[in-house]
Amino acid sequence: MSKKKRTKFRPKGAQPQTGRAATATPKAPNPLSWPKLLAVGELLSLGAFFIYLLAHSWLRWMDPLIDFPRDLYYAWRISEGDLLYKQLANWYGPLAQLVEGAAFRLFGAGIDTMIWTNVALTVVVVVLVRDIFRLLGGRLSGWLAAMVFIGVFAFGHYTNMANYNFLAPYVAQSTYSFAGLLVVLWGLVHHLKSERSGWLRWAGLGLAVAYLDKPEALLAALGSLFIYFSVWIIRAAREQRPKVDWRSAGRWTGVAAVWLAGGFFSLWLPVFLYFLARGGWRYATLATNFVPYSVLARQFRETLMTAPMQQAGLGFDQPWTHFVLQAWTGALLLLICGVMAVAARAWTRAPKFGPGWWWACGVVIGFAGLGAWLAEYQALHWTEIGAAFVFPVILTTAFVVGWSLWAAWTGRADWVRPLGLAVVGVAASLMMARMILYGRIFHFGFFMMPLAVLWVVQLMVVEAARPTAGALRVNRLLPVVFSVLALTGVLALTKVSLHDYALKNYEVGQGRDHFYTFGPEVFNNGVMLKNLMVAYKEKTPNARTLVIFPEGIAANYHLRVPTTLAELEFQPVALAYAGPPHVLDELTAHPPESIIFYDRDFSEFGVPYFGADEASGRNLVLWINDHYWLAGIDGHTEKTVSHHELDILKPRAPNSHGVAFLRDADGPPPSSSL
Repeated sequence: MSKKKRTKFRPKGAQPQTGRAATATPKAPNPLSWPKLLAVGELLSLGAFFIYLLAHSWLRWMDPLIDFPRDLYYAWRISEGDLLYKQLANWYGPLAQLVEGAAFRLFGAGIDTMIWTNVALTVVVVVLVRDIFRLLGGRLSGWLAAMVFIGVFAFGHYTNMANYNFLAPYVAQSTYSFAGLLVVLWGLVHHLKSERSGWLRWAGLGLAVAYLDKPEALLAALGSLFIYFSVWIIRAAREQRPKVDWRSAGRWTGVAAVWLAGGFFSLWLPVFLYFLARGGWRYATLATNFVPYSVLARQFRETLMTAPMQQAGLGFDQPWTHFVLQAWTGALLLLICGVMAVAARAWTRAPKFGPGWWWACGVVIGFAGLGAWLAEYQALHWTEIGAAFVFPVILTTAFVVGWSLWAAWTGRADWVRPLGLAVVGVAASLMMARMILYGRIFHFGFFMMPLAVLWVVQLMVVEAARPTAGALRVNRLLPVVFSVLALTGVLALTKVSLHDYALKNYEVGQGRDHFYTFGPEVFNNGVMLKNLMVAYKEKTPNARTLVIFPEGIAANYHLRVPTTLAELEFQPVALAYAGPPHVLDELTAHPPESIIFYDRDFSEFGVPYFGADEASGRNLVLWINDHYWLAGIDGHTEKTVSHHELDILKPRAPNSHGVAFLRDADGPPPSSSL
């Protein structure tokens, strides 16, 4: 019996192996391969950076008196059964407050509950950022994007007022809506890579999160979906070139819309049913559609456009000056970067760009890290470096969108990459729409600028180096060089934030509500909060309800004493939005058992003090003067608490004579300025 000679399969044209190579046994796969080591190192470095910043800023993220305590009060009262938009006035969508209220109900009321909830949300955001940019540009791009986000935005602290980070934001809807926008982008990018319709369900879910939280992220999500669907519809219609088959495009659109709507209503509908069970059909309709209602409301727009502080924050106080400054800064940045791009192309022997002319723009924007120095050169504060990002990002996005549409119409094979970049670029540009006249990374910028900065990092690390990579082997190091430049800026900003956190050693609160803030030598909000709580405990300890004018809901939360009003703050912008007559009617219908007044400088709002005119609460002050008196003994006013002066008021008994609150009807309440 003859034995057949076994031959190993080899591709056609391959030569048979001889010698040692022919007899060697194949090596077992190495479990510690280089890619796996890189993946482990990437996760460990991101985790270590996150934990390091978390530990060195622990319980130092929030402002003790303004903004963030409002969310604490919301969560506490919702966990106790109060209703949003009825017993609790709210400027934004309901989702963030419902989640935080549920956390308080499950784990108990406390700042620690809120912080750990926000830590979990921030981790989700970091994971989404990393995965989105990994799919767009590779492992290095995803890792660097996550590092930039953690160091600059997640833990940023650039002003005396905190509240502008992801651990203790000025309003919870800002971080939740940003996470929703990232879920939209995450679903679209995955769908683009896999063409599996199920990923559009995630995009719909993210759209619902933005819809139920804040308008900026909703606008950005809708813009990204619009450009994404437009390109896909064009591609589906032009797939059988040169014939244009709009039926095929219609079929694809129908299937995609079903998946998108399924994801949207999987979140929106349960929220609607929750409000339906609590307050009826009309209440549920208003609550679950509050974001578009508020944007379209005339009162909302007038409040933003007439308040001096809002005008200055948006750049409308001097629009032409702001526009020229940002346009000039952006133009100078483009000019300098253009010269550098031409020099870099000659030095690295890059081939001609051919049809990919837009990469030239990518190279130019790739050096946008110089914007920090340009902004400083323009005598701007270094935290206003957004002035160097707004116009370049918008122009680059417009170019990428145009190229993406052209690639889809002409049937180019490389249409996927520009569409992925276009989707993120459109979201970044629309998020900065409110910053078109005043770009900065603090205040609103902490959640409106991250995508723009990460977009620039993507262009700098990946796209700027792509055209030159094949010319010289050394050019492959360009992404590493650009990454080092970006990390240098991240570490510089991180150092500033850690310096501010190190100064916050003044203790406020007790038990689960314990945290740290600036001492009185830096910023007096922590001292003020302590004084408000001491005043209540010493003068009206048995009062079951408390209202603090003009802002002090933080004390209500720490004392666990509710207010009787739906409105939680009474600075001029909040009063303008709610309407002073409405607040007066509510105060008349639900008078509290105690009131605390303190004088605050309202010059940033365009008035000298609370109650200076009708728009700033004059009718409230007059009504309170008629129905309350200063807490005292034998007619002697008791106002001094620590080194600040407060007015502690009790209801005026019928036919009684006490110390009047407002002594001079034409002047401010009798308390000293803080």
